[in-house]
This record gives sequence, C-alpha cells and structure tokens, in this order.
Amino acid sequence: TVSRFFVRRLNSGKLLLVKHADQAKGRSHLTAYLSGDEGQSWQGGLLLDERSGVSYPDGVEAGDGRIYIIYDFDRRGAKEIRLAVFREADITAGKLQSDDARLQVPVN
Repeated sequence: TVSRFFVRRLNSGKLLLVKHADQAKGRSHLTAYLSGDEGQSWQGGLLLDERSGVSYPDGVEAGDGRIYIIYDFDRRGAKEIRLAVFREADITAGKLQSDDARLQVPVN
C-alpha cells in the first residue's frame, strides 16, 4: 500500500517521522519515530492510532516542545480529522508519559 508519511526537523535537531508501522497491513498503526543520525536509524515508536483507515499525517512543533500531528480517519466513511499531541520523550518511551499528551482527539 502506498501511503503518505510526514517528516520534520524538530527544535532539538532530531528528525521526526510519522508513518504507518512496518508490520501494518494497509493504512493502520500510524506511528511516530525519532532519528538523531539524519535518518540512518529510527528510535522510539509511539503508536498514535492503530485503527484501519488512518492517513495523511501533517504536523508542527510548538515553541514549548509539544508536537501536534493531525491526520484523517476513515476519509470515505466517518470522514474525521484527528489530532495527536505529544513530546519527544513520549516517542522515545514508546508510550505517553507527558501530562499534556493525548491521542486520537476528534477535530471535526
């Protein structure tokens, strides 16, 4: 399955990659990874949304280090836009640790 991914350099200098996990069948398991070596290797693996039908991630990093990723869910059925908010530490840990982090927040 061909699908869109998102990559951005964070304020820390690391690269953020949001894509469907390698083991995913189709457009599921949208996951965030970090690279400190210009994309030669990727660490972490914060699962943002495991459901089938998640796609088209895009994002931004706020000045306080929070990372905001917005993406589609079920664009032909439910037609929802969802939001994930997290920090680099959450990606490294592979789970939410930040008090202000949240996943699968409905936007519309």
